[in-house]
Amino acid sequence: ALSLRWPRRLDNPLAPVRPTSFGRMGVLEHDDYAGKLLYLHSSQSSSQLVIVAQRKLETQLESYSVPFVKIDGMEPEKKEVRKAIWEMSDQKPGTYPILVDMVNGKCYAGDDLQASQDTGSLQTALTTSYGSSA
Repeated sequence: ALSLRWPRRLDNPLAPVRPTSFGRMGVLEHDDYAGKLLYLHSSQSSSQLVIVAQRKLETQLESYSVPFVKIDGMEPEKKEVRKAIWEMSDQKPGTYPILVDMVNGKCYAGDDLQASQDTGSLQTALTTSYGSSA
């Protein structure tokens, strides 16, 4: 008899793995993004809070010397990618900045992003996942 059960995930053998979606989330499985650190920002934000948060995050990412993919959510060709990131991170559309650790499937946004930057846990997590290119 053939088994119709889903394959198992390595990190949690009891959790079923669902087939890959070719919808929005599938966009993030493209080679440009899979297994990488994604940084969603807005080049056209008028919010001073967003501008400052983005500048702080970029400065910190550069100081960690971890490789990251910078995605401008305002570029029309990035529409599906930004939608997928908002969906994955459970953030409402228009939320910037968002950091997505595709190695661990962890998203950082809003207060969680700020807290992880301030406590140093972001640096530890990212250098563990991506090493340091310095």
